[in-house]
Order: sequence, then structure tokens, then C-alpha cells
Amino acid sequence: MTEDARRRNEARFAETAASYAASRAAARLAQNEALHRLAAPRPEDRALDVACGPGTLLAALSPRVRVAIGLDVTPAMLRQARARLSGAAARLVRGAAEHLPFADGSCSLVTCTSAIHHFGDAARALGEMARVCAPGGRMVIADLVGAEDEDVRARQNAIERTRDPAHVELRSPRGLLALLQGVGVVPRETAAGAEPRELEEWCRIANTPPDVARRVREMLLASQPGDLAGMSPVLANGQVRFTHRWAVVVADRR
Repeated sequence: MTEDARRRNEARFAETAASYAASRAAARLAQNEALHRLAAPRPEDRALDVACGPGTLLAALSPRVRVAIGLDVTPAMLRQARARLSGAAARLVRGAAEHLPFADGSCSLVTCTSAIHHFGDAARALGEMARVCAPGGRMVIADLVGAEDEDVRARQNAIERTRDPAHVELRSPRGLLALLQGVGVVPRETAAGAEPRELEEWCRIANTPPDVARRVREMLLASQPGDLAGMSPVLANGQVRFTHRWAVVVADRR
């Protein structure tokens, strides 16, 4: 993560940790169900959840593995995770994904959920995850994804950055696979899905100022003809609803 991106992310999530932890977005039920299936946690696993946020995934992993560790750059998120993990056998560490404070090959399962699009240097972060993943281990990466069409994806990224300056870049599904292949792991299986979202809640989670939220609304509605941003916005009874698409990839460390 570049220093500017790290500061933006830490400031953003420090302000919004509690609202994010309580939101439906943090639960990511369908995405986490696919992630659990692909990760197949084992009792002997030493699991690391990178950018663990409020600890939603970590809380589910901790009773199913030998060791569970959550890492996040934002103290406010770690406090949310600590509250969620009360009584669970999990360790929390403050740190950045690009500089993981763990030895080579020290984890058999490495996960990262809905965070790649916030990393200033996603390739470096994934390279660090591959470094700490032991030979024979698994990396399971879940994130929002954009369209394969570059122009469509660029419009979505513009909308996402307007709503949240901490947003860096959504990749396409193929782009996410290419990032993983580029750090030397072998993608084995994928899952994909879509999550309906509501504009007002989405902006509230990010603490988006009202004037900026209005601009986001305008950008979404302007993309309706031809679905130019790939977000399928709909205006109904004065509310704007749209769709986020996600992908989960499990990759083997050989």
C-alpha cells in the first residue's frame, strides 16, 4: 500500500469502523459461504486473515483451525474485531498487508476478503500473502469485481472513488486471477455472485458527505442507459438500488 493509500484507508476506517461492523455489507453472507467452502478450514491449519476488519470471517474460522490470526492496519477495526472475538482463541495484529510481520511459510491458510480494491499495491500485498503461505497451503481471496470491459470498469471505479476516496481499484474476475498468478500461486477454483445494495446505506457506511452522495447518485443514474458502469442501478420510489458483483478464488501454494 502506498503511504497515501494507507493514510486514506486508516482515516476512513477509523471513522466508519462501528457503522461498517454493524452493516449488512460486513456480513457478506453469500460471499463468506463460498469462501468457507473453498477454504475448507482444517483443525491443523494455522490461519491468517489479512485486512480482517471487524473480525467477521475470523470469528467463523477460529473454532475450526489450530491457530487463527487477524491482521488489520486500522486500530478501530481491530477494536471491533476484539469485541466480536471475545472468548475466541484468536490473535489480533496491527499491520499492513504489504509488510506482513510473519515468517516465510508460517501459515497454511491465508484469507483476504473485500480488501484488495483498497490496496495501493495489490500485487505486493498478494506477494506477501504468498510468501507467508506454506507450500501445500491455500490462499483464498474474495473481493468485489468489475466488468471485463475496461471502459465499463473504469466508470464503476470512478463512482466508487467518488463515494469513498480510500477506494483504489476494482479488478475484473480475470484481472484478479492474473494478480494471483503473478505472485506464483495456482488458482484452483472460483465462485462468483452478486449482492444487491441500496445507495443511502452504502454512502452512510463510508460517511460520504451529502453533496458527494448526491453526485454519486447522479453518476449511478447517468449510467443506467446501457448499464455503462456494470452496476445495474434502478430507481424505485425515490431510492436508488444497484448491484455489486464479487468473486472468490482459492489458489494453491506449491
